[in-house]
Amino acid sequence: MQIENDQLNNMLSTYKNKVDEISFYYNYPSNISHLLYLIVPGFILKYGLKNESAILKCFEDVPIVINDNQDKIYQAYYFSKPKYENNILKTIKGIVLNNYQNISLIDLLDNLVHEINHAVNSFNNEIIEKDNCIYVRTGLSNIIYDKRTLEVIKKENESIIEEVINTKQTEDIINIISSFQQYEIKDIQITNTIYSINKNTNSNYSSNAYYLQGIVTSKLLENKTFIRTLEDLRFKGHVEEIDYWFDSITGENNSFKKLSDNLSLALSLELSLTKKKIFKGKLINKIRSLNQESLQIVDTFNNNCNYR
Repeated sequence: MQIENDQLNNMLSTYKNKVDEISFYYNYPSNISHLLYLIVPGFILKYGLKNESAILKCFEDVPIVINDNQDKIYQAYYFSKPKYENNILKTIKGIVLNNYQNISLIDLLDNLVHEINHAVNSFNNEIIEKDNCIYVRTGLSNIIYDKRTLEVIKKENESIIEEVINTKQTEDIINIISSFQQYEIKDIQITNTIYSINKNTNSNYSSNAYYLQGIVTSKLLENKTFIRTLEDLRFKGHVEEIDYWFDSITGENNSFKKLSDNLSLALSLELSLTKKKIFKGKLINKIRSLNQESLQIVDTFNNNCNYR
């Protein structure tokens, strides 16, 4: 989305006022508010003004919770859990920040954008009730709950490809924010935050999250047919259409599910390598085999696309 200098300044001013209202309500510390001054317009520019109301509603409804636990694996996470309120099914949502006092500004920005992006892409058609189960959607994947007890039954394997897509979009949004340095920004507070961000990033920001899975799916992420269609279906919450659409292009039934399953299992094995003292060779060979199968599915999709 192209924007003129005056337009950007007007956006920054408008959304700064909105962020101040949200920050006052949730009592956010100033460094989070200062990043949100840029994150909100970054999301609007990524997804378009037509989606402004849904994006702002998400920032209003999903609080950022500071939990200064020293979690070595998860610096942040988004959650949405079902609950009954006066016999009406709703969800409790939030973004939890761990290690808050010990992470750099760019890591804090990455964590916030990544988790808010999960929330924004789960806003529409979040809950489905089916077969005595409740499906709560996070982007491309669902966590399935027992309808009566609200206990977790399973988490779908699409959660890994969801993370890969979400990481790519996080990079897009941070690069949009970084590009604000090219403009003449009137607000000195915002200018200082942009300067601090760009001092700690390259001109083209790249995240380290899900590195191997990103390499395996890189051709898909660069494929315009794939990324534009998937982003649209995911944002609107029509994820049930993705399998049929993807499989119709590969010409192979269950190819999207196979890709998701392979990525999930490969990541699981990859994480287990640090814990295993023996059989590492077998694990590495299995990971290579799974990644090779995934690459074949990716190549089939790409080769069958008329527009890449």
